[in-house]
Parts: sequence; structure tokens; C-alpha cells
Amino acid sequence: MNNIRKITTKDKKLLKHFIKYEKEGFDYFFKLGWSEKNILDYLKNNNNASLAYFEGEKIVGFLIGEFIKEEKYNNLEIYIIYISMRKRRENIGTKLLNYFISNKKNFNISKIYLEVSEDNVSAIKFYEKNNFVFLNYRHNYYSYNNKLLNALCFMMKI
Repeated sequence: MNNIRKITTKDKKLLKHFIKYEKEGFDYFFKLGWSEKNILDYLKNNNNASLAYFEGEKIVGFLIGEFIKEEKYNNLEIYIIYISMRKRRENIGTKLLNYFISNKKNFNISKIYLEVSEDNVSAIKFYEKNNFVFLNYRHNYYSYNNKLLNALCFMMKI
């Protein structure tokens, strides 16, 4: 059975196993400065808004995010969406996003924010396809393979 649910520190072993199994695909995030420890630390956060897509008991994709209070609503800040290399193009990333959109009243969210490296063309296309709009650049935000890359900041109002 496939399902989406919030992931917490109780899912640490499953997430570590998934990241290890997906090491080749996940190296991109490691090179941008994300470590396994960074990711696991977000699960401890009181504002944790992280989800995983499960096939049976195995994680095949996840979203790491955080709720950020703004006036009377929360914003969702997405840091990583990662789907298993063998499961891409199965709409899992869209399903993770739609989980928040369809439960926006429960989460009290009105906007979703994220940023992506300018060289991650497939992610940019994914976000645009899912109705995110470009807001601005963060110049020279990422360092990857000894070169500086801009971050593209996107937002979706829901």
C-alpha cells in the first residue's frame, strides 16, 4: 500500500537507509551542502513539516520542510524534495505537494516557498508545472563543483 505521512525522528532509520540506498542520486544535495545530519535535524524541529511517500514500509520519496509563522497563517518552506531515481515520473513529488495543498486548512498554510539551484533544470520544470511562480534570485548562493550558482526562489499561493 502507498501512503504519505509526516516523518519524525522515529523514522530516522528508514530515512537513513533510503539516503544510503539513493547515494548516487543524492550526491547532488550533499555537494550543495546538505548532509544526512542536516536532514535528520529538521525532523527534531518543532515546526517540522516533513513528509515521506511510502510503498509498504519503504520510503521512495520525501519532502523536508518547515512551517514558518507569519501573522495569522503559516508558510511552508520546502528545503528538499527527493524522489528515488527509479520512481521518478510517477507523480510522487506532486503527490507530496498536493498533500499540503489539500490539507491547507489543517496546516493553516497560505503560501509555499522554496529555492532551487539554477542548474537543477528538471526541478525548475517540476515546480513551474506545479504552479510555483518565480520570485527572485539569490546570487552566488550555492557553491557546486568549485563554481558559484544562483538560487531561484519560487512561491505558490494556495
